Amino acid sequence: MTPVLEAEALREARRLAELLPGEDDLAVHHLLGWFHWFRHQAMALRTDQVQGQDRPDLRIAVQALTACFLAGDDNLPQPLLPVLAENAAGYAVQLLAELKDSDDPARLSGMADLWQRIVEAVPVGHPQRAVHLAGLGNVLRIKWRRGGPPADLDRAIDRFREALSAVSEQPGRAMYLYNLGDALHARFEWAGATEDLESAVALLGEAARATLDDGLYRALVLTGLASALRARYERTGALPDLDGAIARYREAASMFPVDQPGRTQILSDLANVLRLRFERACAIGDLSDAADAGRQAVEAAPADHPSMPST
Repeated sequence: MTPVLEAEALREARRLAELLPGEDDLAVHHLLGWFHWFRHQAMALRTDQVQGQDRPDLRIAVQALTACFLAGDDNLPQPLLPVLAENAAGYAVQLLAELKDSDDPARLSGMADLWQRIVEAVPVGHPQRAVHLAGLGNVLRIKWRRGGPPADLDRAIDRFREALSAVSEQPGRAMYLYNLGDALHARFEWAGATEDLESAVALLGEAARATLDDGLYRALVLTGLASALRARYERTGALPDLDGAIARYREAASMFPVDQPGRTQILSDLANVLRLRFERACAIGDLSDAADAGRQAVEAAPADHPSMPST
């Protein structure tokens, strides 16, 4: 590795970096990344660098090779893969937020592949591994909802299970419980397996108990639990499930500001379960409350809501 330490080699690398961005910028990133990685190794052997000491070559190598990782390059230094995956995850989270409105199969598959490579590069026991598994699971679930094969939902559930098993009683455990419970409920709606529904109710119930704040995330968890309880009521006719669904929808609706997106759907769902209980028990109060919730749902709906009549 001696040649990479020569002053002329460093000058040439800097001249090459000045060409970025260009048509072959990925190839330049690849070359510069490897060059500075070799320099970092050679410098470490020569100077016996200590922990915490500034290592500019390592910093430049990671920055350059992160772009290669994002592009799917698999010819990268093995010792750097966990660091590159962590860097790539920061970009992938931003892309995931944009992905929810995409119907492009190629884009969805590419994002799933990126998260798969991130998960594979991060070792078991890494503190962020559960987060990355959840990211992969979310992409696979979105891909399934956009018309992907059932295997995508199965893989999402497996990743959510693995993520949940990687966390114990951490403050964020409710998120992993919700992800798995919601995905199992979705598979029940698609395939009708009772064990999926039972697991969904249990997991979402635990998530609700673990989410003690009164914010919108708790409202999301409560809505998921209410939906699963309603599904079980419709399957078994157990009145406690219907009562539970109504209580959760009521609490979730109380947490949504008047102008918050999603309020219309929760109020509509609340109206529907109240109507179901009226049909079962003939309590006039439920019918009155159902009408009131339905009225609020209409008032909360934007003018361009698909359920609103056109003029």
